[in-house]
Amino acid sequence: MALLITELPAVEGFLTEGLITGVLSTIKGGKEATTYLCRAHPSLGAKYAVAKVYHERKHRNFNNATTYAEGRLILNGQVRRAVEGKTDFGRKAQTAIWVNYEYETLCTLYDAGADVPEPYASDDEAVLMEYVGDGAAPAPQLQNTALEPHEARPLLERLLWNVECWLAAHVVHADLSAYNVLYWKGRGVVIDFPQSVDPRFNPAARRLLERDLRNLGNYFVRCGLEFDPVATADDLWRRFTFGELG
Repeated sequence: MALLITELPAVEGFLTEGLITGVLSTIKGGKEATTYLCRAHPSLGAKYAVAKVYHERKHRNFNNATTYAEGRLILNGQVRRAVEGKTDFGRKAQTAIWVNYEYETLCTLYDAGADVPEPYASDDEAVLMEYVGDGAAPAPQLQNTALEPHEARPLLERLLWNVECWLAAHVVHADLSAYNVLYWKGRGVVIDFPQSVDPRFNPAARRLLERDLRNLGNYFVRCGLEFDPVATADDLWRRFTFGELG
């Protein structure tokens, strides 16, 4: 049975716009957001969709949020002052900024052919996107998946290709690990981009890129595969700097 609309006001806009017809269940709760399984409207061409609903800022915990936000400009002076002053309006605006940033990043990467969920829509509190899984259960996190040797190598190579694809599109994930890779039918789908950074403007981008690669390595060493995250980051960063990606 679908949840009552009043129980999840953050998705009312998606219902009003005819993108979904109901909310079926909670998929996963987290510090920053909770994801919900929704019944998709036929116009989306899918049976299900995922609504990622952000918590109010006082209930969120983006570790090192200042690092991730560095280089992001808030052009509207009133909004910028409200955010800096941490007013009620500023806190709501800050949430909307994080939501919109993730949605726009997903749009950019999906259009570039990266392995991310297809983004459908967003509002000030939530992002509606492709559901990865089936009616029985969502796709598992890679962290909780034991890959066979013949599965591990192509997946690692594909994820490294994704990291390169993102960088060419001016995106560093900045929180990549096996926890935010969904594994479904031999394919890895990467989620959770609100903290991603633009390497053109964020001075921590090179360090965050290497950290992403180290985190991938920590998982794949369990599968008997190893690569040098420092050398890989150095190569990607050099090619990015000289415009050799893409």
